[in-house]
Amino acid sequence: MADVKTHPAEVLEFVNRVNAEGDAFGYHRIDFGDGLVMDGEYDMREYLPQYGFPSDLTGKTVLDVGTASGFFAVEFARRGASVRAIDIWDGVFQRMVFRAAGVDVAYEQKDLFDLDESFGSFDLVFCGSVLLHVWDQFNAIRRLRSVCAGQAIVATAVRRGRRWARWRRGGAGLAQFVGTRVEGDAGEYWVTWMPDPHALIWMMKKAGFEDVEYQGDFRLRSVPGHHDYDTPHGVVHGFTPA
Repeated sequence: MADVKTHPAEVLEFVNRVNAEGDAFGYHRIDFGDGLVMDGEYDMREYLPQYGFPSDLTGKTVLDVGTASGFFAVEFARRGASVRAIDIWDGVFQRMVFRAAGVDVAYEQKDLFDLDESFGSFDLVFCGSVLLHVWDQFNAIRRLRSVCAGQAIVATAVRRGRRWARWRRGGAGLAQFVGTRVEGDAGEYWVTWMPDPHALIWMMKKAGFEDVEYQGDFRLRSVPGHHDYDTPHGVVHGFTPA
């Protein structure tokens, strides 16, 4: 039971509504402390080691691209970063999440494909579980590169198989066309392409990242009682020239 003395009434009302109604933005499970937890499709805490985030981001600027319900933006702020978060939504939901978490995150309604140098540059650019929903993944990565002045961490759905093993012996990267349309509370969206690890690495390099490191794979699974999604993900780190 949440301690009503430590959370404003409007925050309690907001979280209770999300939990009761299954709000379309309830994508991440977020613990706000003192027993107040917002339900969500994914509990990302168990996956944090897979991303390879720096443990201390004090003094760093971070851009969270496609923040959804804001779990990662909150996490970066808790690690000491100055955080900006973008998504296509108006931000009412996200700002309430950041208030509930007690963190200072600047939210802006902005499409990934509208990013360019005029938006600024960031020490760390993070884009998680977004590319699998866009058709032009390479140009999306180029947009990430345009605002990155240090490191980018990209996580997206990936495919594995014999062709990946063959590339490691000198073959080519491939991407599988998925083309699945989903209708949800937030409207229509698609699962588009699943590159293999080499294709993801190669896109990062061609987009202008000087050094690229593939961190590994994991399966992103729904919290029990939700949609039972189970999506293989890969994580790649890209570094800009010093």
